Amino acid sequence: MQKTFNIEGMHCAGCVASVEKSLKSIAGIDNAIVNLALKNVTVSMQDEVSISKLKSALSKTSYSLVEDSTEDLSQRQNRETLEWKLRFIQTSVLGIPLLIYSMIEMFFIPGNPHLISILFQFLLVTPIMLISRLYYIHGIKALIYKSPNMYSLVAIGTGAAYIYSIITSVNLIFDLNIAGFEKLYFESAGVILLFITMGRWMEAKAKGKTTEALASLLEGAPKSGLVKRDGKWQIINVDEIIVGDQIKIKPGSQIPVDGIVVEGESHIDESAITGESSPVRKGINDPVTAATINTSGALVIKARKVGAETMYSRIIEMVKEAQGTRAPIQAQADKIASIFVPLVMLLAVLGFISWLAVGQSLVFAMNILISVLIIACPCALGLATPTAMVVGTGIGARLGIHFKSAETLERMSRVSTIVFDKTGTLTTGKSTVTHVDAGHDKSFFFSILYSLESQSEHHIGQTIVSYLSTHNVKTLHVDAFEAVSGFGIHGIIDGKLTQTGSLKYLEKEGIEIPEKAMKCDEKYKMQGNTVVHTAYDSQWLGLITVSDKIRVETEQVIYDLQKRNFETWMITGDHAKTAEIVGSTIGIKNIMSEILPEDKSKKVNELRNQGKIVAMVGDGINDAPALAIADVGISISTGTDVAIETADLILMRPDLTGVKKSLVLSKAVVGKIQQNLFWAFFYNIVGIPIALGLLYPFTGYLLNPVIAGAAMAFSSVSVVSNTLMLKRKRF
Repeated sequence: MQKTFNIEGMHCAGCVASVEKSLKSIAGIDNAIVNLALKNVTVSMQDEVSISKLKSALSKTSYSLVEDSTEDLSQRQNRETLEWKLRFIQTSVLGIPLLIYSMIEMFFIPGNPHLISILFQFLLVTPIMLISRLYYIHGIKALIYKSPNMYSLVAIGTGAAYIYSIITSVNLIFDLNIAGFEKLYFESAGVILLFITMGRWMEAKAKGKTTEALASLLEGAPKSGLVKRDGKWQIINVDEIIVGDQIKIKPGSQIPVDGIVVEGESHIDESAITGESSPVRKGINDPVTAATINTSGALVIKARKVGAETMYSRIIEMVKEAQGTRAPIQAQADKIASIFVPLVMLLAVLGFISWLAVGQSLVFAMNILISVLIIACPCALGLATPTAMVVGTGIGARLGIHFKSAETLERMSRVSTIVFDKTGTLTTGKSTVTHVDAGHDKSFFFSILYSLESQSEHHIGQTIVSYLSTHNVKTLHVDAFEAVSGFGIHGIIDGKLTQTGSLKYLEKEGIEIPEKAMKCDEKYKMQGNTVVHTAYDSQWLGLITVSDKIRVETEQVIYDLQKRNFETWMITGDHAKTAEIVGSTIGIKNIMSEILPEDKSKKVNELRNQGKIVAMVGDGINDAPALAIADVGISISTGTDVAIETADLILMRPDLTGVKKSLVLSKAVVGKIQQNLFWAFFYNIVGIPIALGLLYPFTGYLLNPVIAGAAMAFSSVSVVSNTLMLKRKRF
């Protein structure tokens, strides 16, 4: 069982580690995965653990679990941004005069600070400390429970500067001559808090933009519908609509549920679902989807799926679940982050002691301690991966591409080989009957074929039934019907065994095929048709051919993939000749034909065993095993429910360009994550040695704690801003 809760108080990778560690320590909790960008945690448990236990465990580490929040994602983001903005304004009113005065004093007022200067700085910085009290409340509490985080570093760094300055003030005012206490760090404490608060505000604003896609999905959900109740049309809440209700959709109105048109004709803007803005014509018996827009004529629809069952609700859940998962690339960063804060605190103390040991003053050593603690905040490290994943899955949702997890998005970036099912994937799946060759009795052939195929769920069978239903065919009773996967179907009609399927199937069953039928079979297959033969009581009755159109975009997509050095395969149960013709038309050379459904998964596994990262694209029930075994299973939303449930990635638009877009998007997102992690690590690798004073013996340069605070604030904002550049990329 899994549950997701909002968490308040998290700001860095150290926070993530603390929350996860606290929750995992509870008996019955199998796993806890925090998403820093969304400020939530997904908890996996064997049996339901009480909320009070979860809250109690978190309260010890200064975080709050929110069980049932009335705020949606955008409201939470806006509230957090406003809170940080208010803190920034308050600290600016006091911090800017403090910074200006300290600069004037540094350059124009020689000697030790006098009484008025000390009091002036004290009266400005003390309210800043009070405004910023959450750093100290959370940071010290986290230290007590041995889970130090970003707040702990800020609390110790600025707290040490403030306390040191208080002692120095007493020393200077009363002329106590206490060695080492000659410099005030009031301005460092105040201005550091100003810069950090400014960074938190800018970061909150930027993070709000990372979740815009999900927020817009939530805001786009239908709110009400015009429903017929007791013979009258009434506007009711969407939650009150039930299956079977009739709903009137006026021009310009949003469709509130998934349903079927029972009256009227119009064009529907389905961009909320597919990302495609061109309106689609809808008439009687055509399906319509919740959250799409009726652009022209009035419609009456009958509700088929409501509430959480609608496609739009399922899309929102898919996006939420994907953004709530963790990519494997984040594991190493999280592992480093879990030991990063304690390591920084140790380095700061060692630096402090070492400089004292080599004869430097207490003022010098204090400068080192504060600078190291402040510059090494792990916020950038914690934000590097989740922000990119949230933005990437959001862009995917806008394009009609839905990754079921962050792991899928990362794996997609490493795919080297793409395997396509033919029918319904490379082709439209909308087959038409092209030829009929009957033996002596065409009407009897039609009757036998129609009766048997009526029992089948295969798309070719449905095409044949649709064609024959216009020919005034007599329906016969079928007993002992059975489908022979990959070959055909058989049953008993009037006590006689009846078979229909491929030529190979009938020959295997011992049916003698006329020479003329054999030649026709060869000719029709050379034209790219699928040929279906029928036999009754061991006698061949006739054949019928079905042709499926290749998708208009297929050839270009295959060309683009091969140009990008992807290995492409087509796997089909169709005859070799038919498969070869389709393959040559679209440019695929690697073809497997006349194979059974289980052979698809075997081939996918064979390719994986060769060290290839394989994506399988399919839409049918028989594709499900291959979709499951592939590194990334891709299904089109028009496919079967089994294929959609099994796949890792869903293309909402019946268009194969989504495969190419998902590959480009995943590579862009993972590339952005790698950039973010590089800069986060590079910043600390360069910043910490400078803060420790390693340049001082060679250049005489010692990092000012105020500069350290500004650099720390900039690092987090730069990582989030770099991530947001993904939104500018064209897919």
